[in-house]
Amino acid sequence: MEEQTVVGASRSGEEKLARFISQIFHPLLMPTYGFLLLFCTRNYLSTFIPTQLKIIIVALTFLFTFIFPAVNAWILLKMGRIKSLEMENPQERLLPYGTTLLYYAALLYLLYNSHFPVICKLLILGAAFCILFTLLVNLKWKISAHMVGVGGITGAILAILYRLQSDMELAFFIIILIAGIIGYARLKLNAHTPAQVYAGFLVGVLIQLILIVFY
Repeated sequence: MEEQTVVGASRSGEEKLARFISQIFHPLLMPTYGFLLLFCTRNYLSTFIPTQLKIIIVALTFLFTFIFPAVNAWILLKMGRIKSLEMENPQERLLPYGTTLLYYAALLYLLYNSHFPVICKLLILGAAFCILFTLLVNLKWKISAHMVGVGGITGAILAILYRLQSDMELAFFIIILIAGIIGYARLKLNAHTPAQVYAGFLVGVLIQLILIVFY
């Protein structure tokens, strides 16, 4: 009996940890984390971009890709348009994902009409494509949005390494470690199958990698 209690407590602790990981690495936060990783590790782009501009880019990204969509989801929840913020039903994701794409479009408009580095514009454009692809796939098959997000950052780092020969090996190591942690959390919570986790990561990598390399 005591052994069963210990095992149950252990599983409960692992699930709480997995849920915490899923929350702090929410897909909406991935663009912000991507820029923070890019700007806070030693590389050519981080050195080239002025500190004040970095702050502006991170603040705008956080506002348009997290705050606005999160508030929108909360409003939809209060209106009864979605049952929970997790939006486990794929049909519930249509409206939140669609409005999130509009916020991304607004951010892209601001970036393209300002003197921001091209790579920053491409990162947001790639993230928007990731959301669009995830939305379309979820109409027929559930894919991990968490893994699409972290895969997008991974693909962006690989593309920057390839195109600019920038010293971003540390950033690449960090994001691969984070991707493994997120994948573990999603599987632990039974939120996705292994195929959905791997597919999400691959989709994110390919979208950002292709966009930046062939731009």
